[in-house]
Amino acid sequence: MKKFLLIISLTLLAPCAFSQNVAEELIRMISQNFPEEFSQYISRHISEEENARFENKKKKGYFNTTQIGMLMGNRQITERVSFYSGWSYFSIEETRTEMQISPSLTMTNGYMFNEHLAAGVGVGYEIFEWNFFPVFADIRYTLRESKISPFITVKAGYSFGDFKEKHYDNLYLHHEPYYVNDVDFRNYGGLMLQPEMGVKVAISENADLLFSIAYRYQKAKTTITSSISSFDPYGVSTGQHWETWDHKTILNRLSLGIAIMFK
Repeated sequence: MKKFLLIISLTLLAPCAFSQNVAEELIRMISQNFPEEFSQYISRHISEEENARFENKKKKGYFNTTQIGMLMGNRQITERVSFYSGWSYFSIEETRTEMQISPSLTMTNGYMFNEHLAAGVGVGYEIFEWNFFPVFADIRYTLRESKISPFITVKAGYSFGDFKEKHYDNLYLHHEPYYVNDVDFRNYGGLMLQPEMGVKVAISENADLLFSIAYRYQKAKTTITSSISSFDPYGVSTGQHWETWDHKTILNRLSLGIAIMFK
């Protein structure tokens, strides 16, 4: 009987909508006399709206993902320490390890083929010991499309370093030759690979919030070039020659990221 009266009351509510006072009074009366039934009706109505909105989510077409993250890992630092002992000059190398946290900002534009598979191309800006500008392919797969969806992603490409040489009057390094002056320096960057996994939380029909954890493999190469003057035994200049130091390293990092996807 209560359910019948509730249905009649809600039916009467519609034509009364033109009058705000009448509608508010009718809602108050229904909620007081049928609290349980009214609550169930409202919950069911809201749930139906949320489900309808989720079902209308875009599952195919263009998407954009903007991600901020932190790349964390240890780096090894080797320093040359010089000192005098008696009348002699000595230098020793000291190596230590410290935690490095590098900020990362990337943006990917791509295409969703269906509710599971998507692919795109991304660019970014990251700060390690030197600046990096990654350009990469992005392939992602959503395991189960729901309000909270797990996904996996693979990013692979090349992180560019400096696009031209920089001149330094004095340059201190954590590897050989440790200290040089009047040199040209260039960071070439290197290949990158980043497998990633996380969850995607739907916040609207056309937007998702992404939380991820990833492993970052990053190669890096730097080159130092110095011009050195040559002299003969009599102190007469015989010209100049170039001396070059190449340093290659591999960075292994744990990445934590948060992103927003528009589609």
